[in-house]
Amino acid sequence: MNKAKLALVSAAFLLSFGTSIAVSANDEVVTYTPEQQQIIDQMGEREKEYRDYGETAPIEADVKNKSRARIGSWSWRDGVICVTDDGVQSTFLNSWHAGIVAPQKNYVVAEAEGLGKKVRLRSGEWSSSTHNVWQVGVNNTSVQQDWKAGEWAGHQVGKPYNLNFWNIKQKDSFYCSQLVWAAYYYTANVDLDKTDNNLGDAWAVHPGEFVTNANTTVVYRNR
Repeated sequence: MNKAKLALVSAAFLLSFGTSIAVSANDEVVTYTPEQQQIIDQMGEREKEYRDYGETAPIEADVKNKSRARIGSWSWRDGVICVTDDGVQSTFLNSWHAGIVAPQKNYVVAEAEGLGKKVRLRSGEWSSSTHNVWQVGVNNTSVQQDWKAGEWAGHQVGKPYNLNFWNIKQKDSFYCSQLVWAAYYYTANVDLDKTDNNLGDAWAVHPGEFVTNANTTVVYRNR
């Protein structure tokens, strides 16, 4: 068994018994404090709150995209944030996933795909017949700032996955929602972290925080 497979099996085994240690595919060991583990254990309840809001949130026009034919259609405007509650392969910490439309290629989303994988550009719209998919726009930024955020995320392609939920400020590796958060934080000085999962100076951001956020507007929902 190679190191990557061994690490994945080890992580799944450890977390299935509720321990506070996880092993990533690059042999990184992450130790969670009791306070962090409590947040992880309660993540299902938090995700239900995000989902309940997202399923009834109003779909509004993307005022930065005058060319959209109708409200509620998928947007390829660079910098638009994509979120789904169908993200089981994204991380052990949550079952959601997030990405951001990037300008490096036509019709792509920059995403930190999951454990053992690297940041990539994913082609095509996100779709699911059984799960929710949303797109949200950031309210108080310009079209140029949104484009820059998407471009920044696209430039992170090839960087490894980050398993440390509470280490979002570093830029050497990313989990899915960290990549999106960092794109706006480091280019437009916009902080999309609602602090729902923070512990003091240790920040963490969940994909659902982009949907239930006073600084964003839902511009697309698939269901």
